[in-house]
Amino acid sequence: MKEQPETSLSKEILLQILDNLPTSIFVKDENLRFVFCNKKNQHLIGSEAAELYGRSDADFYPDANFEKFLAIDRQVIETGETVRVEETAMPKSGMSKPVLTHKSRLQTADGKTYLIGTNSDLTEIKNREEQYRALAETVPVGVMQVEEDGRVSFSNPLLLAYLQTDVESLTHETLCHAVDKRPDIFPGEASRFESTLIHSDGVERRVLVISSGWLTLAKGKKRSAIVSIVDVSENTELKRINEEVLRLNQELAANMKKLEEAQDALVKKGRMEQMGQLTATIAHELRNPLGAVRTSVFLMERKLKDKGLGVEQQLQRINNGVVRCDNIITQLLDFSRTRNVKCEMGNLDQWLEAVIEEESKKLPAALQITCDFGVGDRLVPFDGARLQRAIVNLLSNASEAMLGNGDVAPTMAFTGPEICVSTILSDKDVIIRIADNGPGISAELLAKIREPLFTTKSFGTGLGLPAIEQIAAQHGGRLEITSELGAGAVFTLHLPLFASVEEAA
Repeated sequence: MKEQPETSLSKEILLQILDNLPTSIFVKDENLRFVFCNKKNQHLIGSEAAELYGRSDADFYPDANFEKFLAIDRQVIETGETVRVEETAMPKSGMSKPVLTHKSRLQTADGKTYLIGTNSDLTEIKNREEQYRALAETVPVGVMQVEEDGRVSFSNPLLLAYLQTDVESLTHETLCHAVDKRPDIFPGEASRFESTLIHSDGVERRVLVISSGWLTLAKGKKRSAIVSIVDVSENTELKRINEEVLRLNQELAANMKKLEEAQDALVKKGRMEQMGQLTATIAHELRNPLGAVRTSVFLMERKLKDKGLGVEQQLQRINNGVVRCDNIITQLLDFSRTRNVKCEMGNLDQWLEAVIEEESKKLPAALQITCDFGVGDRLVPFDGARLQRAIVNLLSNASEAMLGNGDVAPTMAFTGPEICVSTILSDKDVIIRIADNGPGISAELLAKIREPLFTTKSFGTGLGLPAIEQIAAQHGGRLEITSELGAGAVFTLHLPLFASVEEAA
């Protein structure tokens, strides 16, 4: 069989262990006389074991200490209660040390009663407490300890300065009033918040308040809370300055963008004025000979009518060319025109119906135009002459997209070409929508068609849509274009009901 290890220690070994412990240990009998003291306790009292055994505290301590020790010892022996108390051991030998004493009762199997006690040296702990107190009094943070009964057991000078009070006047209510918190809640709940402390001279201090909530910091003692107050006024001011700098930077960037746009507008205005002067000169110089050509063709048609010479088609092509040239000149004038629109209040639906009826006579007969007017009798502000140019251009563009131009016989890849013109009244504007069921516009072309001089036509100037967009802008409105390839296109004019018109650039 395996031999069992020795489990008991001899009395000598136990005594050696007790003598080498860093804690003072003593045992008293029921008459409160020493029956055992380890080396640490002998050193604390200043007497050897032979001098201690069989004697009481009265033989080694002054009367004041003895009476206090005796009362506690009797309480432990009679009640069996364990007592924990801080004491200052002042034996007659003259040695003095702060100690933390634990005393408890032991009843053995043979019916005897003993008091067992330990003493822990608090010198190092007291030294650390002094260090912590010095630290608390010098740190740049207000610190206080509030007991659960409302008493303030500690406060450093900085906290007193923050609250503008003194130690005698500082209370739980003083703190709660200063940070604007209810006394029945704060500082018992662990919390962290910002508050404003206002000094008697009116100076405000922004502070961060931190409470530990109720803590039991020592056994058997009431709970208390540690409250810290940190001045964050400088941080708050720095944050405000940073936010202000950020706002100013954003405002500067926005103003720079506006300045750049204004510079571009000025450059554009200068170019447009030059282009307007050039266009007016070209229009005057070209329309005179075009008028002569148109008159000559008219006279030739009359003289050659019924002569059987077969020149009718050539004469029609001349007429078509003259009309095309005249349209190009009109587009140039529309795009470069710099005068303000002259808006008058009018019935838009009635006016639009008359414009469409007149223009439809000039469009191919195969084209069907339907109308769905929704403005009714509401009077809206618009410049009839300028807006007519926009409507005519949109109808002409839709017709050419579906049926081609007049140079060749109409050929359609689909049947039933149709343009639908509708008006809608909203809270802020009136909407004119011109939709066709033609081939549509690809996304690539849709991104470019607003650019001046861009065109997909062999005979176009690329100024039709930009001119329409400019007319809408001069009314204070805008032009929207939506389309999908193979699904037609929709051109939408938004005109304001009440907004003032834009001054032409």
